[in-house]
Amino acid sequence: MKDTTMTQASLYIVMPDELSQADVRNNLPDIYAVSGFSDLDTMFSLTEENMPQLIICHQSLFEDADSDRLSNLTQRCSESRILIMGPPRPMTIQIAALKQGARGYFNDELPLTKLHDALQLILHGEVWVERHVISGLIEELTHTPTITHQQKQALDSLSPKEMEVAKLVSHGATNKMIAREMDITERTVKAHLTTIFQKMSLPDRLSLAIFFRDLR
Repeated sequence: MKDTTMTQASLYIVMPDELSQADVRNNLPDIYAVSGFSDLDTMFSLTEENMPQLIICHQSLFEDADSDRLSNLTQRCSESRILIMGPPRPMTIQIAALKQGARGYFNDELPLTKLHDALQLILHGEVWVERHVISGLIEELTHTPTITHQQKQALDSLSPKEMEVAKLVSHGATNKMIAREMDITERTVKAHLTTIFQKMSLPDRLSLAIFFRDLR
């Protein structure tokens, strides 16, 4: 029986190793409509007209290719949320994946039962990486989005609590950490973030973090 409290989604798993594909499938709840592929070319040749909501790609698909392959994938699958999965990699590689449009990097040394949590997070506009990676990305980015006049004006419309949430996000805090710091529930944190995204015309948590980093 499907768990209706979780968001259902279409999911492509792109991994050269069929056993790894099977392990991923077996550790996900049945709320996902899953299709598996051994490589990106096969995925595109069969389904380019109908991209899924979520795509899991193994890191090995990008290691031997040119540096633009992941960014090309995210551009071609602009409506899909892409999660890279693979062995532990340096922070620089994880940051590069985020810069090219991936929504996170899942360390395959983690229990595969955590993969569902990662997919649900990125499905709802967040990213899945270790906290130090977010902080590193925020500090490293040299090309930042233009801050519009409308966004500067929107700052004045944020409540004190919304401002506090935004500033904590810019320092890499998770929802749970923000809730503990502000003595509020995680649901309230999520509600504040939704309002902030709307007021600031920002698409996601990472854009919010970068925006408020630039204000510091």
